[in-house]
Amino acid sequence: MNKIISVVLIVISLLGLASVRLLENDLFYDPFIAYFKSNFQLQQLPDVDKGLYLISTVFRYFINLLFTVCIIWFLYKSKEFVKATLWVHLFSFIILLATFFILLPLEDEWVKMTLFYIRRFLIHPILLFILVPGFYFISKKQTVS
Repeated sequence: MNKIISVVLIVISLLGLASVRLLENDLFYDPFIAYFKSNFQLQQLPDVDKGLYLISTVFRYFINLLFTVCIIWFLYKSKEFVKATLWVHLFSFIILLATFFILLPLEDEWVKMTLFYIRRFLIHPILLFILVPGFYFISKKQTVS
């Protein structure tokens, strides 16, 4: 029964992540959505209200983090994996957000692609797809030892 509850809560968390993505236009301020869907290499960066964008990005990142932590917990039931997830997300968030805002005023070609990928890591749960197999490998290695 406990395993069934864990699976249901993982599915709910995955649906939560999907909902964040589906409702992104309604929930978050992000002028880059339309920009990156277009032929952005030939266009100037959009005007951005940096304060509002920062608040929106922080909010979205931490919603995704909440669902990610739930998934990690219900998959592995390990406080150590949850702590590691939180540390990885914290350091990634600080580095990525600082880099994003440092590069934002620049207009070089390489900057646009760099902003595209940094933004992806900030607004999508990409780290979840890296951490889950990593923790799986660690958990299997621990049971063998």
